Amino acid sequence: MKLELAEPIGILAEGDISTLTVVCTDIRFQIGEILVIKPPKGTQVFLFRVMNYENILRNIRDMGEIAANFLRNREAYIARVESEKLVKVHGLLMGYSEFDAKKGKWIFKKPRTLPPHFSEVYRGAESPGALSSLLQEEVGTDIEIGKLLIGTSTMDIPIKIDLESLPMHLQVAGTTGAGKSFFMLTFITSALRNNLTKLLSNAPLNERLSVFMVDVHDEYMKGLTFENKTKGVLDIANATLKGDQKHFDALFGDKFYLTRDLSAISKEMQKISKPLRFRRQDLAISDITSVMSVSDQMLGYMSVTRGKQDDWVTTIETAPEDETYGFAKGTVSAVRRRLYPIIRSTIFTKDNYSDLAEIIYNLEQGHFYNFSTALLSSTEQFVVITMVARTLFSLRQALMSSTKWKQFKEQVKNKLPKEIASELLGESPNSKYSIQDIYTNEKVGTDDFMMKSIKELPIVMVTVEEAPSILGAQMSKEGNIFIDISRQGRKFRIGLLLITQNISSMEPIILANTNTELNMMLGNEIEIRQAITNASNNIMGYENEFKVLGRGEAILTNSLKNIPLPVKVSNVPFYIEQQLPFFKDPHKVLELEKSKRKSTEVPIM
Repeated sequence: MKLELAEPIGILAEGDISTLTVVCTDIRFQIGEILVIKPPKGTQVFLFRVMNYENILRNIRDMGEIAANFLRNREAYIARVESEKLVKVHGLLMGYSEFDAKKGKWIFKKPRTLPPHFSEVYRGAESPGALSSLLQEEVGTDIEIGKLLIGTSTMDIPIKIDLESLPMHLQVAGTTGAGKSFFMLTFITSALRNNLTKLLSNAPLNERLSVFMVDVHDEYMKGLTFENKTKGVLDIANATLKGDQKHFDALFGDKFYLTRDLSAISKEMQKISKPLRFRRQDLAISDITSVMSVSDQMLGYMSVTRGKQDDWVTTIETAPEDETYGFAKGTVSAVRRRLYPIIRSTIFTKDNYSDLAEIIYNLEQGHFYNFSTALLSSTEQFVVITMVARTLFSLRQALMSSTKWKQFKEQVKNKLPKEIASELLGESPNSKYSIQDIYTNEKVGTDDFMMKSIKELPIVMVTVEEAPSILGAQMSKEGNIFIDISRQGRKFRIGLLLITQNISSMEPIILANTNTELNMMLGNEIEIRQAITNASNNIMGYENEFKVLGRGEAILTNSLKNIPLPVKVSNVPFYIEQQLPFFKDPHKVLELEKSKRKSTEVPIM
């Protein structure tokens, strides 16, 4: 396929399989730029990333002598020197693309060969069409997070994360003000657009993405501000409602904004909100041990109590002083102190009502939840996330090991607390739904059903904000559901979306099992080194680029891709504003986009 490249700016001078040196006449360079190297012969086109550069003069070794002459007689000397100015650019060979005629597209490959001597070099930013073609296999296809960043320039080349990458977990790291919230809201918007697009095309449920989004500062729902423009999930929900109630129901379900207290939010938001409530019986001991450190004695006391009473939390709260089941009174007191945030919480109740089954049911249908934690303690927040993740994980474990509904029911009753198991299976007076509606296929015999495959269900992303708080190296590994999900998420189509300022504080097992990283502006050298060590692509040599990243700029690495990509996260209020017409009238927007694609298609030469 013919590539339209701008005028060459330099020549390849020297290099090895990882680093190259290019000599250029154009002296305008920035760290992080991408250059295109096109040999005079052959089908391979190479990409080169600028990591450093230096000013040189042709045929002159001592730049200090030239500078001294400039001081004495600048006007007379400048004419002689101007034509001798060059730049020596050092950087990393990213790899090369070859056009696959059968597939009709460029295929990018890791650097296994070098470009020939004295190949011509082109500036990628001046050839956006060619760069887009060369990287088309690397820029992703599903969930948009921003645009390709070259130096300080943003190219009109969307960078996306493939759905298949998400169950292998996504880590977003950056210091305060780096732009993590902009990324999160861009991710949400793109996920909702993906789901509505799939709905309109009658795509199967497994092509949708469910998100349990934790909103720590109550900003995703109400919106983020940039240049006096504020947009958020509420704007998307309102636009969707104006368009079609069926579309709204498919994206959000009924009440998707989860909060502690309805009276604390506006009447407009109350229409799509619900006060979050859970039964204490729904809690497993691992929900507690996953979010706080406990001793072996404390774990033993909780386990014995749980074995005797379903509502083990209330039993511990109200137990007489002498009812210790053989444990020391100090141990019992320590357990009560640990459980105090749960005992005094208004969202963990003694009555028989719980939202857990409804949340799980909706997540299994490709829905979105915005969990506002602004009014909750950190313990309440983390226990809720843990409980939702554990329940979903247990259900999918039972599904994977069952072929028929009766087998599945037995598995669920063994894995989950009695009340929530009964409610999910449709056997409780409190049951609004039955997971059977989603998990089963055709009937077998008179009273049984064949189970679906997990591959037929949507991917579910569970957000963990301030991840080191419950995923730090100091936390107990015994029964920690997030360690289990990190190891087996791909198998069960459950992904973790981990938000952190400090990668170095994270549990190494979690980091080792995270296969997509978006590293933004980091706080210090320690975090930069940890980001480079943990990256799913080789980013050795990127230290200088990390040091010059600005707000909203990041380096994306993914184990399913060949190269790291620099990304400029969208200015989210403008991005959402651009997407609102789609949510209001998706049929019209999709037709317009289809017409534009047809008019810009370039025939293969």
